[in-house]
Amino acid sequence: MTKSSRIISAIALLLLPIAIRLLWTNSFPFIYQPNVTTPNFELAVVPEPPTASAPVMAVENGQAAGQVILIDYAHSNQFFVNEIEPFTRALTSRGAITEIYTGEKSLEYHLKYARAYVIMSPLGAFRADEIRTVERFVADGGRLLVFTDPTRGMAFFDYTFPDIDSANLLLSSAGIAFSGDYLYNQGDNEGNFRNVKFSQFGEHPLTEKLGMVVLYGAHSVDTGSGTVLLEASPNTLSSLTDRGGNLAGMVVSADGNVLAAGDFTFMTTPFFNVADNAMLVERVAEFALGGERQPSLANFPYLFKGDVTLVPLGNTQLTANLLARVSFLQQILKQNNVKLEIGDKKSAANNILIGTYEESEDIFAILEKFSIELGDSREFVTVPGIGDVGLMGTGAMFFEAGEDGNSLIMLADTSENLENMLNLFFEGELYGCVIQENIGVCSLGESSAYDDGSYENEYYEEGYN
Repeated sequence: MTKSSRIISAIALLLLPIAIRLLWTNSFPFIYQPNVTTPNFELAVVPEPPTASAPVMAVENGQAAGQVILIDYAHSNQFFVNEIEPFTRALTSRGAITEIYTGEKSLEYHLKYARAYVIMSPLGAFRADEIRTVERFVADGGRLLVFTDPTRGMAFFDYTFPDIDSANLLLSSAGIAFSGDYLYNQGDNEGNFRNVKFSQFGEHPLTEKLGMVVLYGAHSVDTGSGTVLLEASPNTLSSLTDRGGNLAGMVVSADGNVLAAGDFTFMTTPFFNVADNAMLVERVAEFALGGERQPSLANFPYLFKGDVTLVPLGNTQLTANLLARVSFLQQILKQNNVKLEIGDKKSAANNILIGTYEESEDIFAILEKFSIELGDSREFVTVPGIGDVGLMGTGAMFFEAGEDGNSLIMLADTSENLENMLNLFFEGELYGCVIQENIGVCSLGESSAYDDGSYENEYYEEGYN
């Protein structure tokens, strides 16, 4: 075989499989072309998210100046703070201060001055003392806002950890509970069956002028005696039962101080721009700032708003040591945007009155007002609800809230123990004090017994650094 023949044979062997494949798959010489139906792209409509039914009204800056909103970040919360920027912006535009709680100090300490406590997708359990603290906070007029999200849980091997378990423990006293499901609607939705539209609203300031709200993956939430804010349509179903009816995405408690929502994606970018979500975010911010906390001695030292006048009662003299304590007190209150001044008479607003148990009209008027009885022997003082308390080494404080301002009265047996009472502001806690409503009795030191109507005191002196 010649060289050219070998080349031709090689080319033929190369082309032969190709020819066989063409003959096998096609009716040669006719090539089969199936009739494929294609969509009419000219008539196709790209779905768009629903637009807002009304513009969001601008708010007056400073209407909630100085109010603190505490955002929880101490219970393995499944979110980033920058995610909820539309919500925090709505708060700060009203003059509020957002503070992140990381657990470095006790929750009770932070809730003393907070207007609202916001919790989002918590995985970590709340301790029993934290639950009691939050319950007292709500009973005192504080606002509690709890948000969960079925997409924010955590999976570990074959176990899942939803964010509703911790939230339900906290909400049980409010009669609110999240379900371990997600809501879906296969017919009328916002681009995905889990993006549920809500157009049925309960009567509440939170829902005024709302036309439609969209939640992007939401737990259903139930309340026994509260108000359903976002009521799902009959065609919206629960993933647990695949049934609809009586499903809610957001509720508020019967006392009006607890808000619970099964989703918070509507407060994030870009989803807050869909439908009336932006308006709802503004309403949620107003709800957080709308609580009216009742002034109480239990919130010591956060008892005042605005300027405070310190007035020595009776013959109380501002000694060098006492002035040092007042100076520290002035700096501490300044950190809370409270200005302290010394005066010789009460102001029409906030006052701190300090003095010792002595025979003066000012002291007797205060004792009579609070039904405090000073024994004839000057060894005991009778406090309502507490009984007889030894006078030596103790102090008493009385808190009175008024429409124009609040007054704190601090009395001790000696000027030295009066200094120790002012130290309580520096410590920030009423350690060594028994508090009953707005009356407190504090142990301040040790004293010797009276001798012939006069006494000398030996005090347990503590350094003041």
